[in-house]
Amino acid sequence: MEIIIKEKFKDDYTTREAGENLRKMITNADENITLNFIDLKVASASFFDEGVAKLSENEGWNEEQINEKIEFINLFKRDKDLLKSVCQHRNINLKVD
Repeated sequence: MEIIIKEKFKDDYTTREAGENLRKMITNADENITLNFIDLKVASASFFDEGVAKLSENEGWNEEQINEKIEFINLFKRDKDLLKSVCQHRNINLKVD
C-alpha cells in the first residue's frame, strides 16, 4: 500500500495530529506501507515523531517491524536526517536510504 503524503495530508503534514492520523493508517494496513514524500519538504519533528517513531511506544512495534513494514521514498535529505534523529530518540535505528 502506498501513501502519498502530499495527497493524503494536503496542507497539514507538520502537526502531531496529522502524524497521529498517519500512524493510524500504518497500523490499520494489512500490508507493508510505502510512504511517498514526493514534491514535499516536511521538516517537522512532531509529524515524524507522532507518525513513525511512536509506533514503538504507542503500538508496541519494535525496530525490526518498523524497518520491515515501512518503506520511505522521495524524502529530502534534511527530512531523512530529521526522521532518523527523531526515531533514534525513541531507540529506533531506522533504515532509510
